[in-house]
Amino acid sequence: MFKILRMGCNSTHEISFAVNRPNGYEWYLLLLVKSPAFFNISGELISTPPNTLIIYDRNFPHDYRAFGTEYKNDWIHFECDPVFIEQHPIPLNAPLYISNHYYISDLIQKMANEFYSTNSYGQQTIELLMQLLFIKAKEQMETKIFPPLHSSIHDKLIKLRSEIYSNPHNDWSIPLMADKLHLSCGYLQNIYKDIFFTTCMSDVIQSRITYAKELLTESDCPVGEISHLCGYKNDVHFMRQFKKLTSLTPTEYRRLNCR
Repeated sequence: MFKILRMGCNSTHEISFAVNRPNGYEWYLLLLVKSPAFFNISGELISTPPNTLIIYDRNFPHDYRAFGTEYKNDWIHFECDPVFIEQHPIPLNAPLYISNHYYISDLIQKMANEFYSTNSYGQQTIELLMQLLFIKAKEQMETKIFPPLHSSIHDKLIKLRSEIYSNPHNDWSIPLMADKLHLSCGYLQNIYKDIFFTTCMSDVIQSRITYAKELLTESDCPVGEISHLCGYKNDVHFMRQFKKLTSLTPTEYRRLNCR
């Protein structure tokens, strides 16, 4: 179904780096280009930002080069059943900006770890990782993403959201979150909603209620203590928000979901 022939991670070349293969390869080529580059696709010269993914079809011309700085990429030469490509439809021979490039690069690194190891299930693992890579690339096509200018902000927002859900008890506020990212309060609220389809404070509330549900089902803590552990200073406020999101009081939720 899928077989890696060669691959590498974080390959770096000088600013003069250029590739011109008029006949391409007999196999597929995947590139995650981590630096600015130029691609010539069927006579059209395309300038691409860092973190651009492209999968070249078999025997399609390769014509690309560094743009203004040293060239850096992850790369995979691979063979696969055309059915695999059909089942994971993303356009071949077309640069695709990747906003979650750390995730994609991590998948490629994991594949490299398996490819260069002697693990008993390395091949099966590689196939699953490649399926996941294609799925996430397709997701980029179908969901709203930031333009290249905002890629660093996107990464910071992901980290902020992870911190919110990891520490729901913190005294979160718009000014605090904006200060963490060195953004204005208004800009943070707009850009947060653009990417996560919810407001900053709605996410804070959701993180607290999610944690509360966990505590209600997995501990014997009194509701008042759970309210405090989830970052609420007022038990009544906690119970109102809990019921608004779950249609149940904390006590009702515990009774229905206790193990």
